[in-house]
Amino acid sequence: MSGDLDFVGRALVTLDDAAMLAVAQRRAQFLADAGRQVSGSLNLPHTVRRSLAACVPHLADWAQIMQVGRDGATYTSLVTGGSGPASTTRRHPGTDGVGGQARLLMTGRPELLHVSLDQDPLEPDGLAALVPDDGMREQVAALRPADVLGLPLTARGTTFGTLTLARRSGYGFVAEDIALAEELAVRIALAVDAARRYAERSSIATVLQASLRPPELPKLEGSALAARYRPASGDGEIGGDFYDAWGDPADWSFVLGDVSGKGVEAAVVTGQARHTVRGASAVDREPAAVLRALNTMLDGTTSGRYVTAVYGRVRRRDGGGLHVTVGSAGHPPPLLVRTCGVVEPVAVRGLAAGLIAGVEYSQTQVLLAPGDTLVLYTDGVTEAGHHSVSRGTRRLTGLLSDYAQAGVDALVEAIEIAVLEDSGGTQRDDLAVLALRAEAP
Repeated sequence: MSGDLDFVGRALVTLDDAAMLAVAQRRAQFLADAGRQVSGSLNLPHTVRRSLAACVPHLADWAQIMQVGRDGATYTSLVTGGSGPASTTRRHPGTDGVGGQARLLMTGRPELLHVSLDQDPLEPDGLAALVPDDGMREQVAALRPADVLGLPLTARGTTFGTLTLARRSGYGFVAEDIALAEELAVRIALAVDAARRYAERSSIATVLQASLRPPELPKLEGSALAARYRPASGDGEIGGDFYDAWGDPADWSFVLGDVSGKGVEAAVVTGQARHTVRGASAVDREPAAVLRALNTMLDGTTSGRYVTAVYGRVRRRDGGGLHVTVGSAGHPPPLLVRTCGVVEPVAVRGLAAGLIAGVEYSQTQVLLAPGDTLVLYTDGVTEAGHHSVSRGTRRLTGLLSDYAQAGVDALVEAIEIAVLEDSGGTQRDDLAVLALRAEAP
């Protein structure tokens, strides 16, 4: 540590005015540099390491940050050595991991421990109060420290951890150094707290995304299913498109929809919509009834969000083929692809769910002969590459005609590739496609 900063271990009262001014300037510059260093990342482990590096070797020979979490305490330390700084991280489950630092967490006040040269620093009444971890306590003991300083890390009115600094013999903490360390601890606390909050929000988003991830499609006798889902690129937000398929092999349901907007609020509505459709279909599988339930759930409860969706009920026909009853809530009409390559839209309409209360929905019947395919899609397909809806629909219709006899997996993959090519690598909207084909008995 010697030579890194010439003000450590020196009281300002022992200096003349010019030297005092120079030291004060050095301290201010140190705090400014350290503040920039610790606030340069929202990655929690990286922020902790940067914070420790701001302390070692400039302010201490050894530094430790302890954070209290739901599952116990996490300790990360940094110590100088012959081969340079060495970092260690240990986790202690439960409240036992907090150990002797509980007083720092409770009082929110710093504590200074003087360790004499003839004292065994490993004794419980010595370093254990500020360095509860056995392995890290050995690191500090090897320095034969003169002083160990414990500082609370407090942000938003809560003390969530501690910063512990140790100096070797001959470099004890004077009052000015303690004040400097307290100011640095404030900056570290704000940076670590911001990274902790970011990590928590990222974890919540990950869990939410996992719960909304498109389901694995069931394998149903007499039919083949394939789907593609791709959130809009470049925004990192949760998409609002969704699809699902469920039910008995001889009588099952599907839905494909699009929630207005993006982000967490749209994702919440997506989850509500999927659960509502599934729940309503358990009572009445007819599309008109299911879409009416969806509209009732959304009306006045989703902060202006609305949902467009296509819902269908599928039953096997005697002798082969499928009987599909379809209803729509403001969604682009499904496209029926005949084996011969003819593509025709399914004539079904309805108001988007969540706009007006008390809407009644119509439904229509579609008969799929073996080899016929019903394709559902969101507007991210037809509006890719700044196409108008009519032009995008014509482009999709031509593609479906070309792939009328290809497998359903190849068909939906071709749609996805076409959208990406038209988007030029910048997908503006989410994409969801669901293809249902009747197979020969």
